[in-house]
Amino acid sequence: MPLNLDYHPHQGNVTHHKSYLTYIPPSPLSHWVQSFWQLNVPEGSFYYRSVPDNCVDLIININHVEDAVIITPFSSPNIFKLSGPVSYFGIRFRILGHLGLTSIPLGEWDTSEGYTKTTNVISNQVVHAISECINAPFQFNIHCQNVSIILLNAVTRPKIDSRLVKYIRYCHQNISSQINLSDKQCSEFGVSSRQLRRLTRLHLGLSPREFSRVIRFQHALRTMSMPNSNTSWADNYYDQPHFIREFRSLSGLTPYEFKNLSVLYNSDDN
Repeated sequence: MPLNLDYHPHQGNVTHHKSYLTYIPPSPLSHWVQSFWQLNVPEGSFYYRSVPDNCVDLIININHVEDAVIITPFSSPNIFKLSGPVSYFGIRFRILGHLGLTSIPLGEWDTSEGYTKTTNVISNQVVHAISECINAPFQFNIHCQNVSIILLNAVTRPKIDSRLVKYIRYCHQNISSQINLSDKQCSEFGVSSRQLRRLTRLHLGLSPREFSRVIRFQHALRTMSMPNSNTSWADNYYDQPHFIREFRSLSGLTPYEFKNLSVLYNSDDN
């Protein structure tokens, strides 16, 4: 397995009835895949606000299954304009989970158009099998079960740099604004700060600080989404203004706005 982190990224709420479906795969696939999801966009002009989560998403347009792309990690909100009715099926990989399907480092993917074509980094045979599977007239959970079989037969155990693993675990275990990326701290990972920047850019698609900011942001999001949550989600920031400033930078909204708005919204409601 790539990593065994208790990390559960959150993308916000979709208030439209049955517009966003999720499916958590069972073990052992859950070591590679965070979740399967399906976004059903109603008729009309909509926007979808996607926030950073350090994950790689493979996305297929169910209405045109040949339209398959991969979205790589990012550090500011992505707003997608969507014209419904249309449905998208997604595979959200765990951090480094995509390495089970490709040996090409993420930093070498062509993202000049804001996304990567799946066939540039993943086997054509695997992409074709997944596309054919979700094109069949079955319910979402059946699609997920069938895609799980395809992925389990396709994933292989990659060789992951242990220095990068140490850094990722460090970020996950030290969710605070005080994360230290000095040469002295980086030496505990077995690298210099310069080498760490190269490693994270190559394999995570982000700088070390961007990656750690997103980890902290996702921790706050997850806590905010829990019932009866209090202000403990802000405890890992210097103060309230710092938290709001960081939150707005990563989501484009204040915490209050994000918690009370749908990430899929009609253009007339914006």
